[in-house]
Amino acid sequence: MEATVKQTQHIEPMSRRHGPALAAAGLAGIILLLPLLYWFNHSAQLVLIFLMLACLVCLVLGLLKLREPVYSFSLSEDNLHFHHRIGGWSLHWSNIVRVDQPRVNSGLDLVALPYVGIKIRDYDEFLPLMTPRLIVHLLTDQRPLLAMGVRFGTIDRAKLHDWLIEDTHYRSAAGRHYQGLAAMLGHRMSHLRELYGYDLMVHESCLDRDTADFVQLLRRYHGTGPVAL
Repeated sequence: MEATVKQTQHIEPMSRRHGPALAAAGLAGIILLLPLLYWFNHSAQLVLIFLMLACLVCLVLGLLKLREPVYSFSLSEDNLHFHHRIGGWSLHWSNIVRVDQPRVNSGLDLVALPYVGIKIRDYDEFLPLMTPRLIVHLLTDQRPLLAMGVRFGTIDRAKLHDWLIEDTHYRSAAGRHYQGLAAMLGHRMSHLRELYGYDLMVHESCLDRDTADFVQLLRRYHGTGPVAL
């Protein structure tokens, strides 16, 4: 018997994994090696300094991972929530047209991109809720996706140059006017839709499983995929 998924599910991103272990290992290594610098000769000290630098790198990587939110996504019966260390966004499932892994043509091949694509029905239910800091992050983070269009021959370099400097005035399909950062994000989402068919692109490092499996999970909540038994 089929049952509708109703429980809220939280997604812990792969980018956060092993953060505590890396930080602890790096700190322990530095504490252990530091006293040894005073006991060994110059040649041995060079080796110890190299090992300490490696431990420092582990410590920094671990701390950077721990800065990430515990969860990247929360999936509830009504909404899809995305969490970031500087903010987040939320979409009602009814405002999502479709979700999938974007693909582009490369010669005779169809190449799957390491992203989850989300196509939005109404920008006016999304743009007003975005904070300026998160918009700046999205605009910066998604610049490589525009450059990727040149690589795959979807757009030329002249068009890419125009798109990298987004207009600060935007009018939605419903006629609502936006200015500033919200307008720039509206244009960026329109450009991503033109290139890939989706308005928001989330990198696979934010997921806890293969991209294709995560798309199926989203579809079950969205109501466009098989429900959990």
